[in-house]
Amino acid sequence: MGRVVRYTSKAGDGVESPALVLRTRTSTVPGVIDLWGPSPDGTLSGTGRPVGLVAELPDDLTVDLLVHGLGGDYREYAVPHGVGPGAWSWPPRA
Repeated sequence: MGRVVRYTSKAGDGVESPALVLRTRTSTVPGVIDLWGPSPDGTLSGTGRPVGLVAELPDDLTVDLLVHGLGGDYREYAVPHGVGPGAWSWPPRA
């Protein structure tokens, strides 16, 4: 958590943006996720579950991100590690 990574836009335009890892499988607290309700329509917390938020991430390389885009910051949920649209990767090391 907290690492800066690269996120490639889902739009397929090749745009890469810096992103901050917000949640990993090991950092997930089920009780906190449950506060959102059972689905994006759930309102146990009073705000509803964000679309795309999943209770359990499938593996250690799938994460939730805060993406820093030119038009503003936004969240992406359950983002897989890899190359291509909608994936995240580590930045090159100098």
